Amino acid sequence: MDIKKINLSHLKFAVLLGIIGLLVNTFPIPLFANVQLVLGNTVVVIAAILLGPWYALITALFAATGLMIIWDSPHVYILYCIEALWLGYARQRDVYALYASAIYWIVIGIPLTYVYASLFTNLPLEHLPFIFLKQGLNGLIYAALGSTIITFAPKFWHQFQGVKDRKRRQFSAQLTYSFAIIITIALLSSALMLNHNFINKQQGLLQQHLQESANHLGQATQGFVDDHLSAINNGAAWLSNAKVEQGVWQNLLTTLHNNYPGFITMLIANEQGHISQASPMSRLKHLTEQPEDYSVKDRHYFQEAFYNKKSYISPVFKGRGFGQDPIIAISAPIFSSDAHMQPIGVLEGSLDLSHFATIDKGNHQYLEQSILIVDEKSTVIYASEALELAPLSLFTFKQGSELYRTQLDVMNIHNLETLTPEYIYSSFPMRNGWTLYVLEPFSPLIKMVEQQYLATFAILLVAMIATMYIARATGNRLTQPLEEISTSFSQADEGRQQVHLDDETPIEIYSLYSKLRKTQADLLSHQLELEEKVAIRTFELENLNQKLKDLSERDALTGLYNRRYAEKKFKAIQELCERSDETIAIVLLDLDHFKGINDTYGHLGGDECLRVVATLLHQHFKRDTDIIARYGGEEFLLILPLCNPLKVEKHLNDFRIALSKLTIINPQDIRTFNVTASIGALVANGNHHRELDEWLKIADANLYSAKESGRNRVITSLVSSDSIKIKAPKQDDSSYEI
Repeated sequence: MDIKKINLSHLKFAVLLGIIGLLVNTFPIPLFANVQLVLGNTVVVIAAILLGPWYALITALFAATGLMIIWDSPHVYILYCIEALWLGYARQRDVYALYASAIYWIVIGIPLTYVYASLFTNLPLEHLPFIFLKQGLNGLIYAALGSTIITFAPKFWHQFQGVKDRKRRQFSAQLTYSFAIIITIALLSSALMLNHNFINKQQGLLQQHLQESANHLGQATQGFVDDHLSAINNGAAWLSNAKVEQGVWQNLLTTLHNNYPGFITMLIANEQGHISQASPMSRLKHLTEQPEDYSVKDRHYFQEAFYNKKSYISPVFKGRGFGQDPIIAISAPIFSSDAHMQPIGVLEGSLDLSHFATIDKGNHQYLEQSILIVDEKSTVIYASEALELAPLSLFTFKQGSELYRTQLDVMNIHNLETLTPEYIYSSFPMRNGWTLYVLEPFSPLIKMVEQQYLATFAILLVAMIATMYIARATGNRLTQPLEEISTSFSQADEGRQQVHLDDETPIEIYSLYSKLRKTQADLLSHQLELEEKVAIRTFELENLNQKLKDLSERDALTGLYNRRYAEKKFKAIQELCERSDETIAIVLLDLDHFKGINDTYGHLGGDECLRVVATLLHQHFKRDTDIIARYGGEEFLLILPLCNPLKVEKHLNDFRIALSKLTIINPQDIRTFNVTASIGALVANGNHHRELDEWLKIADANLYSAKESGRNRVITSLVSSDSIKIKAPKQDDSSYEI
């Protein structure tokens, strides 16, 4: 943009629009997830349409700053500044803003966003199509909105109009574009509202299903744990109260284990923490041979049950002695039958965690759902295979960000840095401190929303194509009679065709045609009268123009050319003589003692003297190529092209002698007097100099010498040049001709 051509009012208006766009973009309209509707860029479209690309770029810089503030992503400057230039240049080439915006997002905007998202963001690939589609639809919305604002208030924007149409647009094209704007705004607005309601409803249903699954699975898990806790409590109470020898306890333990296969193993430890009985019995011999190696006195499930004298459900931990698998221990104290408050051992059962997989698979109606069970220390007890979380690992997660708008409870468990949720979840807190989560991938919801927007885009495309066809057909239906009328009235009377207007022709067009026919008849009645008046006025105007031309080129007193005409004609004469290698004579003639004539005979006598001299000049220098001009006061200028340089001075002397013999009669008192003239001349080839002033300097110097030498004489300078050709004079009256 040329600084010298900056329009300050346009610059101020562009900055004002940019500030408005910045403020509006600071508060985008949230739609779903991290997708927001940006309307502040509407002002960029307005600036591009009204002011052109460079002012639109200024507006875009301000508007993009608003998005930079809330998104903290510098790509907005590149994306929207290029769009501003694109729309501005498209406007200069008479491309409508809505069409230009659609082309921009398809050709540049969406590919550019894809490159940026792929290189500089950690967005999941499955989310990118939805983001790109939203960007394109958003661009169409604010392009249509900006065009509508200008269309509905043309008088307000007229004062800022900087870009003009290169040619007038067709009515059908304008009608088509107007329909396209209306359809785009109406369809997209309604589609966005319907999609918004649909997505909200789907989110509600999805959250409800997740909560129902969490409650169902949580209660099943809680029931499983409660049943086995009751089994341990009942078993410990029975052992405490039974009047049997401890040697019989092994059979009782085996029977209890057989009734509750949810335990992997079961054991009884004495007050020293040594295992005295175990099930299955295959493990008993191995454990009792080296009891000191398998003491459970240091285990929390023994300590909690034995010392606190209450049942206990442990966190998940790695087994020892019975295997290396993660286990959950449920323990209860065994009291002495004689002293009911004195524990003599602990009954413990290790839950089979694979049973939770059975509960997980039982949730077959929701194949996308996964379950996760963690203990009070957030250690993973069980996780579905899809979650890829190993038992005993620490469960860390991040709940959804405020920047990600959704009604669902969302979390990330694999990539905690990204703002894009990985899972939707619902939780069920259990009485023993565990928490069961039901999770479902977030991406299918994104896919569903993407399909909704894709359907919207497809409907919009079909609607725009249908609208353009209908609008163009309607425009042609309206303009065709007008074109026929225009063609008919533009033809001559003898060749004019009859206009056929059918019954479907709008009454306004038919009325226009009737009025035009009547007006045509009235015009014809005045045509002859006007033609006659025009002919008379033309003749008078030509005479006046000729008089004006004479006044502008000739001296009013003498009828000779004036100084301005002579100077103007010299250039053409000089170029002609330079090309043809011919000579030019420049002559300055000044009347001697002319002031005395004015003083003696008055101004009338002086004027008569000038007229007589002019007449004599015409008689002596009568070629068509000779220029005779009154140069000022009593001074005359002669431009004599194509002359014989050897004959010019003689011809000037002949004129000087004839002038001195001429008798002049004073018209006021009939007195007579004579006048003489001093003459200075320069004769040179046409290439001597292009400027008349350079010729006049030498001629004027010769005139001054003639005055100083006694007046009434001719002094001529002949500038020698190899290009000057001296030729013999022709045998005619014009002896100064070549």
